Amino acid sequence: MAGMYRDSFSETGFTKILRWLSASFGIGRYFRVQVRVFYVAAVVMPLILLRNVESLPVGAALGYIVLTTLALYVVIWSHEMGHILAGRRYGIETPLITLSPLGGVAHMGSGAPTPGKEIVIALAGPVTHLAWLAVFFPLYLFVDYGDLAPDSWSYDQGYGLITTLVYINVGLLAFNLLPCFPMDGGRALRGFLAKRMHPNRATLIAVRIGTVAGFVFIAVGIGLWIMRDDLSGTILACIGISNVLACKQERLAALSGPGPYMTANLRQPWESDPDGWKRGTRTESAEPGFFERRRAAREAHQRERDDAADAALQGELDRVLDRVNEVGLDQLTAAERKILTRASKRRRPD
Repeated sequence: MAGMYRDSFSETGFTKILRWLSASFGIGRYFRVQVRVFYVAAVVMPLILLRNVESLPVGAALGYIVLTTLALYVVIWSHEMGHILAGRRYGIETPLITLSPLGGVAHMGSGAPTPGKEIVIALAGPVTHLAWLAVFFPLYLFVDYGDLAPDSWSYDQGYGLITTLVYINVGLLAFNLLPCFPMDGGRALRGFLAKRMHPNRATLIAVRIGTVAGFVFIAVGIGLWIMRDDLSGTILACIGISNVLACKQERLAALSGPGPYMTANLRQPWESDPDGWKRGTRTESAEPGFFERRRAAREAHQRERDDAADAALQGELDRVLDRVNEVGLDQLTAAERKILTRASKRRRPD
């Protein structure tokens, strides 16, 4: 009875922890999209930034932490809005954005209908960082520390904000473009692959890369946590775990489902044999791409050369056969015998 009580108590405590970690609060509705923030997100970022403000006075440190935290989540929100606005071009509505310590998530109403549209939607998020950099990187180059604050201030908050926005956007741009599913670069990679092969096969390739990258994130995150003893390594490891789990889920969907681009009112070319790719047959998801056209042209050119060689050999063979009728097989020259040998090998079945 005591053992049962402890198990029940432990499960209840664990459930409470999970409930607290998943709790969030709303901060408003913008451009028809509700925005919510996890309570954990509001706590974790200030804890990470504490290492950067050890030498600053309390007021300056507090200002740096607040401005940096707000800047980070505003940039992440704009990133998710990039995906959302691109999705609206294709009739995909998004009711909610959640901001967490691991980044933002746009809860889109449906997936992209085609590989090309997935590429556009996936890359629309990273493009927003280029817009931020177009504004703040010139300021970063030409503004010096102290230009935006009175001499009596112990810390130039304006310069600090500019520097922070540049670093945040460069980091997020590079990180999100990594070709690791389910990140933006990984989704774009799947879209490019799906233009040349069945989307499920493209998904399996993308999730293999994403799984390997996820384990690398976990290893690097643990290493950073051990060496630096702060939360940044922990967050990277958590991102790796999240990516590995997402890749596992997407892999199962690819093995059992019709494909990531199937919609109720859109018929795709591979629907005639949605499982053909599993048997090794080739089914196309789009018009032939550049490399496919080049390969087809090379194959057609090779067939023309083979046909020309067969025609030339047939002419030589006819001439040699006429010689055989005239003088017999024993009177043929070495060159004529070689022609007979070539013709025999050409016609011999493999």
